[in-house]
Amino acid sequence: MTGAFEGLDRLDLDGHVRRWSEPGAVPADGAVSEWMAAAQQFAARLQDDPAGPAGLTDEHWRAVGQSWAALLAGAERATGPQRGEWLLRDLHLRSWLLLHVGPREQVALLDPAAVLERALTAMPMSVREAARSAPRWRELDREQVMALRMIRRLLAPVRPLTALLTDHPRWDEAREWERVARELP
Repeated sequence: MTGAFEGLDRLDLDGHVRRWSEPGAVPADGAVSEWMAAAQQFAARLQDDPAGPAGLTDEHWRAVGQSWAALLAGAERATGPQRGEWLLRDLHLRSWLLLHVGPREQVALLDPAAVLERALTAMPMSVREAARSAPRWRELDREQVMALRMIRRLLAPVRPLTALLTDHPRWDEAREWERVARELP
C-alpha cells in the first residue's frame, strides 16, 4: 500500500480534497481495491449527511470536484477503466449530489448536463443496434450482453435527474435510450 491510500478512513472531506489535489499526490500505481476504497471513502464524506454537505461555497465545491476528478483519473491511469467502474462511480455520485444539494452554476460537479452527456457519450453502441439486439439478448455472446447491461447502468444515474434535464438538447436521445432499455437484460 502506498502512502496515498493510508488512513483514508480517518480523513474528513477537506482531508480528502487535500490528499487528491496536492501536486504529485495521485500515485501512478495501486491495486484496484485500493482505488475503490479511496473512491468509496471520498464519496462517503460527501454523503455522510443525508441532506448533503451544507454550507460549502462554490469555490469549495470546485475544489471538491477537481480532487474527485483527480482521484478517478488516477484510478483509471493506474488500473484501466475496469469496465466503466470509475465513470459509473462519478455519474452516481454526481446524481446523488444533484438530488441532495441541487445544481450550481459554475460548479462542474453539480452540473446535471454533465451527467447526461457523459452517460450518452459512453454508450457502447447505437440506439438502433441496441434495439435490434435487445429481443435476442439470450443468443448473444457474453461481451455483447455486458454491453447491453452497461446501457442500463449508464442510464441509472440519469433517471433521477429528469426534472433537471428535460430542457437539455439531448433529452430526446435519453428518452429513446430509456425506451430501448426496458427490453435489455
